[in-house]
Amino acid sequence: MEGDEICLLENRLKKEKDPKVRDRIRMMILLKEGYKQKEVAKIMRTTERTVYTWKKRYEEDGIEGLKTKEKPGRKRKLSDEDMERLKDLLKQKEYWTTRGVRNLIKIEFGIEYTLRHVARILRKLGMKYQKPYVNDFRKPKNAEEILKKD
Repeated sequence: MEGDEICLLENRLKKEKDPKVRDRIRMMILLKEGYKQKEVAKIMRTTERTVYTWKKRYEEDGIEGLKTKEKPGRKRKLSDEDMERLKDLLKQKEYWTTRGVRNLIKIEFGIEYTLRHVARILRKLGMKYQKPYVNDFRKPKNAEEILKKD
């Protein structure tokens, strides 16, 4: 029985594309060959706890238990397509304020973010953040030329 299971695991190992799952299958093969969990952990350069976890998942769910599960957490409100569309919209204007971007997102996508999160989104899009340069409204339009004449 053990030999048959080892053969099945070895066949699956050859077909598996995910390197993490391949390592986990190798762990199971070593365990089926009679190695102790401590020895397998040393061979695979991981902890005994990790070997125990994957062994338990294999016993409960078979090969499917060795696959990486989707991480829990809230789904993103803006999809990848929405992010690309937002980036295109932002490029239509030379500069934006964070509040302006927040309003744009609310109007275009119907999603309301905090200013802090809008800044994170902009950084993720590769946009640069800088403080606005204040221009004196009293400065004459030809100030550069006036300075050069003197």
